[in-house]
Amino acid sequence: MNKFNWNMRYANAEGFDGLIMWGGSLTGPKAVPGIYKAKLTVNGKATETEFEIVKDPRSSGTVADIKEQFDFSIAVRDKLTETHKAIKKIRAAREQINRVTEPMKGKADMKEVTDLAKSILDDMKSVEEALYQTKNRSGQDPLNYPVRLNNKLAAAGSEVDGGDYKPTEQAKAVSKEITEKIDIQLNQLNKVMTEKLPRFNELVKQKQISAVTIDLL
Repeated sequence: MNKFNWNMRYANAEGFDGLIMWGGSLTGPKAVPGIYKAKLTVNGKATETEFEIVKDPRSSGTVADIKEQFDFSIAVRDKLTETHKAIKKIRAAREQINRVTEPMKGKADMKEVTDLAKSILDDMKSVEEALYQTKNRSGQDPLNYPVRLNNKLAAAGSEVDGGDYKPTEQAKAVSKEITEKIDIQLNQLNKVMTEKLPRFNELVKQKQISAVTIDLL
């Protein structure tokens, strides 16, 4: 017999290697009470059945309250995913830029390329450090280094996730403020990726950078 256990939560927010947060998590939101459908497909043949998630009878929160809580939490989850994808994009771009420019260091005829690369790297670093505390190396590091936007949003989400109650007006205001600040950084990153990065790639092509460079004996 095969068995699948569902914890009645939606998928977690996306993270990245080495992610450390304090007072917040990637945990997905709880499902709202209601009718759901399970589908099992074996050898191309599908079988479906319905089941119900009922509200905790001990809770004074209404289904409408829980739905509002869910909407808040899913928005936090999706914005965290967007934020963490941006950080992964920054790190991938940085690795590739460094790999391309490493052999150019100190070469006068490559100064235009390396200067533009530095500008891109500086811009991306500014965005990354606004979104995430890059000094975090262990679970205790947030005690020493200020948490950044992703952690603040995750913490706001965790506060609302407890119980079966709708988010407070204060929680909504905090989430809105943090999300707006995140969007400013994401827009700045998009500008770098759509304007500066193509210029860098074109400049590298113009310079006809060799794939392999070895000093002769």
